[in-house]
Amino acid sequence: MSGNTAPVARPVPTYRDVLCREGGTAWYVAMGLIRTPVAMAPLALVFLGHSTGSFSAGGVLAASHALGEAVGAPFMGRGFDRRPFLGQLRFALLAEALVFAAVAVLAGHTPLALLVALAFAAGAVAAGVPGGMRAQLSGTTPEHLRHTALGLESALNQAVWAAGPVLASLVSTQASPRIALLLMAVVSAAPLAFAGRIRHAAPDARADAPEPAGTLSVVRMAWPTVLLAAAIMFLVGAMDVALPARLESTGQQLALTGVITGAFALASIAAGLVYGRRTWPGSPGTQTLFLLPAMTAALTLCAVTGRLWAFFAAFLLGGLFYSPLMIIRNLALQNRLPQNVWATGFSLLYAAGGLGYGAAALLTAGLVKATTPVVTIVVCTALTTVIGLVAGIGERRGAAPGGTSKEDGARDDATVRQETEAR
Repeated sequence: MSGNTAPVARPVPTYRDVLCREGGTAWYVAMGLIRTPVAMAPLALVFLGHSTGSFSAGGVLAASHALGEAVGAPFMGRGFDRRPFLGQLRFALLAEALVFAAVAVLAGHTPLALLVALAFAAGAVAAGVPGGMRAQLSGTTPEHLRHTALGLESALNQAVWAAGPVLASLVSTQASPRIALLLMAVVSAAPLAFAGRIRHAAPDARADAPEPAGTLSVVRMAWPTVLLAAAIMFLVGAMDVALPARLESTGQQLALTGVITGAFALASIAAGLVYGRRTWPGSPGTQTLFLLPAMTAALTLCAVTGRLWAFFAAFLLGGLFYSPLMIIRNLALQNRLPQNVWATGFSLLYAAGGLGYGAAALLTAGLVKATTPVVTIVVCTALTTVIGLVAGIGERRGAAPGGTSKEDGARDDATVRQETEAR
């Protein structure tokens, strides 16, 4: 009998493999519920402000909620690295639900300043939850399944962001903005009913376990990846603001804005599912150096020609590149950081994306007024390319301190064999 054994072929990962793992389905259901109030918040708060004062007041409330998310994410995310996951999750979701309910009840009966403060608090208190959830997903998923798990998460995220504003608009106009806020409060609290079933790792209780690094230390380690996330969302924010002006300048109907951005969302969902289905050649940095210029080039098509088909083509292509880029950012962050600060790192990505989107909206609004939509699009895509180049150089220079060890790989192989036998 020969002593040589043929290597066991690793099965191709599927989304069924991800969902059938213990606690897998619960994680995705919870993440969908967690994302929904955030996706509903901008429009719901705008409608609430209008119903009690003006659209301007609603804009201030929406901006305050977004600012709360950006400011709170790194600090609340750090709490998920330092404290038990379930306790931190329950506190954040319950607090968010109570604050949303308070905004709904107090609107119209209290000064705008208090509502602004509450909107900020609602954004800040739960801003670390997506990062904490993603850290648990990555930390409890074998390495060979992470691409697939994050691909499914990206598709879910895009689906929620496509449906959330529609739901907020429907409930606010057909019922009332207060009902929309109360619905957001209920959805925020819903994961509390099955939080214990969400797959998560127990905190490391070893006496010699290293203390998680501070937020500034995480920034120093991960700044290129965080800057790239900001650049990607800067581009998305710029195009969201510039598209209506560009449509108007070419004589197209403004109502097409939602259809075109919807095409972007659908393409992003499809791309996330396709990208997560297999492992792609090249390192995260190499893939980014291809995909980011491709996305900027695709969206620049809106400035090159004023034809409607070009706008649809630009946003469809942009969506196809967007989801893989965001998945790559998550994978690259894991490679750069030790696991005990993943929640902080993912929360930094979340905050950077919000800041990038907000900065683009402000810059684009000013450029559209001062120049033309064509110039605005060219300036913003060029600026995205420059930021991406700087971040890409920084990312390629740094070694990955948090990579996967041989021991982790052995554990992953064992997990694969166990799951294969179970099937």
